[in-house]
Amino acid sequence: MLDTLLKKLVADEIVPGISYALITPHRTKQHVIGLKQYIPEKITLEPEAVYDIASLTKVIATTTLLLQHMEAGKIAIVDKVCDYLPDFRYPEVTILQLLTHSSGLAKNIPGFQIDTKEDVYRYCIETPQRMPAGTNVSYADANFLLLGYIVEQLGGNLEQQVQSSILDPIGMTDSCFHPSNPYSCVPTELHPERGLVIGEVHDFKAWKMRGVAGHAGLFSTLPDLIRFAKAIINDGGPILTKETVTAMRQNYTPTLNRSRGLGWDLVPSGDHFALYHTGFTGTFIVIDVPQKTALIVLTNRVHPRRDNPIFLERRDEIVQQFIQDIGGKS
Repeated sequence: MLDTLLKKLVADEIVPGISYALITPHRTKQHVIGLKQYIPEKITLEPEAVYDIASLTKVIATTTLLLQHMEAGKIAIVDKVCDYLPDFRYPEVTILQLLTHSSGLAKNIPGFQIDTKEDVYRYCIETPQRMPAGTNVSYADANFLLLGYIVEQLGGNLEQQVQSSILDPIGMTDSCFHPSNPYSCVPTELHPERGLVIGEVHDFKAWKMRGVAGHAGLFSTLPDLIRFAKAIINDGGPILTKETVTAMRQNYTPTLNRSRGLGWDLVPSGDHFALYHTGFTGTFIVIDVPQKTALIVLTNRVHPRRDNPIFLERRDEIVQQFIQDIGGKS
């Protein structure tokens, strides 16, 4: 049933192509189906095609680095954001509230002019608080942009930290912020101003930050993301400790409108939660650590246009089917 739902994304022309993997304790199954792109010509999808993984950057890069700095004693989830970024205007907001999207910060600032990397920082500082901190889970890019700046305060250049502390230890050799060969990448949107976006980050703010940001910008492949998922399943080795992975999976917003772990969204799976995150370009990942299972799905659902609401409906159905078939089994 799960395979059928995944393959129907292509058969029903909801996405041009799909690369997906199902990890169980006994085997890892990979499939690559369909096209890399429709426009300007139809090109078949390759097994190791490089995807703009969009907001998966938040959990694979930024969250992992922050947790590594926590393990090193450099920062704690109870710390205030303004202790690290003195320009930040809301002294009560904590690191945990950024990680769980419960800071109350607005989703965006309509009409805010962003032309440079510096403008993005100014955007984060000027983002207003719409709700009191800790009262509601509401997704905002500013949360993880701010965490990206904090990670740089703690350990220097974000791109270099990701390379040396995550990609290299796991052997994610095809993952990076700046693909050397753009045409190895799956194109995203046919943008009215940028043209066909290929090998360059799709997210606007990350693009203005020259491709490296705390919320988006990372490119990866299905084999590399399998390596990452297996590292988390295997108690975090070699990038995190078992205790950190356990802490990451806890629900830190039990009385709020959504269940959130450290950086990750959470979906119920039997008597525990599975880790879950999505990316705007059409990527998503579910990792059920206790069951040692994972589902990785990579698509370019914004190709050629981002107006694709049916994908979101199908994505929810696929995640629930995975939980029902595999993640929820004891």
